[in-house]
Amino acid sequence: MGYIRDLSIQFLLGCTLTNWIKLLWQNRDKPIYWKSLPKFIYITAVIILLTPFRIIEKLLFDIKVKNTRIDRDPVFVLGHWRSGTTYLVNMLSQDEQFGVTNAIHCFAPNMFLTCYKALDWLLSRILPKNRHMDNVPLDTVSSQEEEFAIANMSTLSNYHLCFFPRNHKKYQKYAYFKDMTEEEIKEWKEKYLFLLKKVTYQQKGKRLLLKSPTNTSRVKQLLELFPNAKFIHIYRNPYKVYVSTKRLYEKFFPVFELQKPIPDEEADEVQMDIYVNMYKKFFEEKHLIPEGNLVEVRYEDVVKDPMGCIEMIYRRLGLEGFEKARPRIENYIESQKGYKPNKYKLDPKVMQKISKRYDFTFREWGYPKTF
Repeated sequence: MGYIRDLSIQFLLGCTLTNWIKLLWQNRDKPIYWKSLPKFIYITAVIILLTPFRIIEKLLFDIKVKNTRIDRDPVFVLGHWRSGTTYLVNMLSQDEQFGVTNAIHCFAPNMFLTCYKALDWLLSRILPKNRHMDNVPLDTVSSQEEEFAIANMSTLSNYHLCFFPRNHKKYQKYAYFKDMTEEEIKEWKEKYLFLLKKVTYQQKGKRLLLKSPTNTSRVKQLLELFPNAKFIHIYRNPYKVYVSTKRLYEKFFPVFELQKPIPDEEADEVQMDIYVNMYKKFFEEKHLIPEGNLVEVRYEDVVKDPMGCIEMIYRRLGLEGFEKARPRIENYIESQKGYKPNKYKLDPKVMQKISKRYDFTFREWGYPKTF
């Protein structure tokens, strides 16, 4: 049953056939691992079968989507994976003024306008009840990372790492927009804007609330698209982020890998490289955000006083509607009181390595080097 479940949640099933062929061509010198052949055949077959629906959607809606206006710039939740971004966005999204990118938008970005109800019915039955790595509930309406959609729409996503780990040097740069060509950046912006217009069209003009960790290193590009966007950055003790992200990699990658897994030491280096480069980029660019449009919060403070932090975010960003949304946010917070986070141990040698590599974030946020 576990293998069948893993097949059902392959997030590149929503890929266009053209994009899938491009990805395979990029990895032509790094063959599909024989153990992953059934997974590869399944993904390819589903992509081919769904191609007519994508063509129909393109013909029916592309012009309408391109002409859609985003009247209010989005609110972006930033932060590395395992820093509390999901908890924060789930609280904020209880406010009905916001629209989010959900599982349907992210896993089927090229056909959700024509097949939304069918996709909702299907995904509600095949998605696992909880996420692999942390037991957070999954459904079709809660916020999902729009990076999943970009992975289906282009070859410019670091999430392709999950499928092609042997080519990680190519894909990990998309996590922090380093060494990208002007053409790649232009293409990413076009795809990203089209996606947000499409979701805005489907959400009937609601202001978008977006949570994707990779956006942490794209402040410059996001401001070029949305000069008046609001940003909420949540950060967490770097030791905790490291051990939790490592668990994410260990749980997540085997589900999607099409190539032979890379050694643990190499995977660990990829994880650290992404963290370091992502936050160096964020620290370099966050001054570009206009005064009053950025709030930074500690994960530990959000957990200790979630409602107080949410109220502070609304106040400092000048967001309206807090009192109206308060009851729904309170209900959500109450529903999460039984949630128990995973507990971890940290080897002293690894702790020393983290202290050295992540030193600049310890200093920036004032965390003690104790676990």
